[in-house]
Amino acid sequence: MRYKSFNIVIDAFALLLSFVFSLFLRFSFIFKNIDIEWYIYSFLIIMVTDLLVLYFKGLYEKNFSNVFEQVSIIFEGLIYSTSLYIIMSYSIKNTIFSRLTLGYFIILSFVFQVIGKYFILYLIKKEYSKGKGLVNTIVIGEIQPFSENLIKEIDTKHVFGLKILGVLSKHVENSSFLNCVGDIRDFKKIINEYNVKSIIITSKVDNVEEIIDYCLLKYISIYTLGNAVDLMNYPVEIVFIEDTPILKIKDVLISGTTARLKRLIDFMLSLFLIIILSPLLVLISILIKITSPGPILFKHKRLGLNGKLIDVYKFRTMVVNAQEVLEKILSEHPDLKKEYEETFKLKDDPRMTKIGKILRKTSLDELPQLFNVIKGDMSLVGPRPIVLEEINMYKEHGKYLLRVLPGVTGLWQVSGRNNVDYEERIKMDMQYIMNWNLWLDLNILFKTIPAVLKKDGAY
Repeated sequence: MRYKSFNIVIDAFALLLSFVFSLFLRFSFIFKNIDIEWYIYSFLIIMVTDLLVLYFKGLYEKNFSNVFEQVSIIFEGLIYSTSLYIIMSYSIKNTIFSRLTLGYFIILSFVFQVIGKYFILYLIKKEYSKGKGLVNTIVIGEIQPFSENLIKEIDTKHVFGLKILGVLSKHVENSSFLNCVGDIRDFKKIINEYNVKSIIITSKVDNVEEIIDYCLLKYISIYTLGNAVDLMNYPVEIVFIEDTPILKIKDVLISGTTARLKRLIDFMLSLFLIIILSPLLVLISILIKITSPGPILFKHKRLGLNGKLIDVYKFRTMVVNAQEVLEKILSEHPDLKKEYEETFKLKDDPRMTKIGKILRKTSLDELPQLFNVIKGDMSLVGPRPIVLEEINMYKEHGKYLLRVLPGVTGLWQVSGRNNVDYEERIKMDMQYIMNWNLWLDLNILFKTIPAVLKKDGAY
């Protein structure tokens, strides 16, 4: 049973209940001296904003194992929604909403929403206890007394909604309750045969990186105990069984309703921008054509989703024989060759045309990428689109980079761009991927315009 819609209803009911109690505590339901109609409008503004913030923050998409993980999101929703309401009320000079009532409302809303989350988790765990909605799981590695107790706890109480099918190991004689489902060398076959959606790694195994990479590719959840995995190579989050922390490799996945909404925002906003910017697009095209010979657009091969090569569009800013000029420059100037090998860019690039320098400085050369977004090859917000040779620079992070669409803008573009060194760019890309939500996308989009106008780090 899915509780997503019910989760939204519970939050809406919690907010409504808070509003009613706040009116009772402040006015004892005697409304003759207040504009009750404005109070109702105010409540609706706050409620809709709060639910949208919670939705964009991923509260209704992600499966949470405890309430504590959700508390900060609930608090953020109330802060953003009430702040927006206060700004709106002062803007229209209507501040008759009692501050004490608003204080009661914020406190009660927080309490009732947290109670609602406890109730939903109770219902989910009750379903798990009946064997409903469980995820097929296998254990990989040796079973020690400590890990055996934890796995028993997971299996009997169905913590995280997991159903333990058995163990995949060469040595299972020390397990008193797990059946061996196969040899660890056949893990791919076993995972597909048993429709496994989750694994628990209990000890070091020889091919653990291959196992993890395969599971990440198949969007299989990965839990790990102790030092079974070198966690320096993977982003993790901590989940708990009672008071015992378990490490879970983060699911890097943009899917479900939020993914569809992200795509809808990408398409609609890109189409809108293309329409309103069409005079500028035409003007730039004319200037390029009359100032230097060659095509208006430049297509460059970049890595897209799942490593697919895509053509990224830009207004042409360089001479037509740019590649030959580059090879000659790099062969004659070792310092420039070193700069290019480190950043795949040249700060003072001699290949640039006169109009190209202006386009680069103002980032207008990237406007044609809106058509990439319309096609679905890119998103408005995402990690930087990179060339094939750059994937080696990402090392173990490369597997995550290719799981999401590259973006026209992103954390790098709003954080100094070329003033940021390459290693920091990689960290920013990973930070975006690991912490993605629609709210983050909206924040980056709002910050992109001032970043472009200030021309931070552009060249």
